[in-house]
Amino acid sequence: MTQQEFQTFADNYTSADFDRIKMVWNGKYGNEFADEHYDFRTQLCEFLIPQLDTVKLELIRDLYCETGKSSEMTFGVYINFHLFAQQLLQRGGTEYLLDYIKGASHTMDTGLSSGRINLSKERARELLEFFDNKRAITTDKEELRLLNDYIRHRLEYQCKQTA
Repeated sequence: MTQQEFQTFADNYTSADFDRIKMVWNGKYGNEFADEHYDFRTQLCEFLIPQLDTVKLELIRDLYCETGKSSEMTFGVYINFHLFAQQLLQRGGTEYLLDYIKGASHTMDTGLSSGRINLSKERARELLEFFDNKRAITTDKEELRLLNDYIRHRLEYQCKQTA
């Protein structure tokens, strides 16, 4: 695709376009892994990096989540995965916290990479408060699994780093 085609895709992205970036896995791992959208997704991510501050958060979220899923099969993580994590939390705040955690929870690689963030003091405190409130009231087992101490400590650390 040309740069203009990538830009047009990004500018006009809606949930109806998700099928172009979703992971379509061949059921194999490592060197035998194949995903018909992997190259497009990676090229789109690379194209968007210089403008991540203005890209639609819906697209950032979908790229982050689908890239995170593929890490389980590739035994690695996209090198700039953390930049998408940063955008979800700093710009998206509490609305995107569970998406951030889901993406971070796929593998050790996604867990480590997604921690390479630097949040404002206000955003870090807001996320930690939301996290604690959500964990206190949820009865959903999947949410309770996601709202774990590892992620809480990460948010708490961000509060201390930016204090």
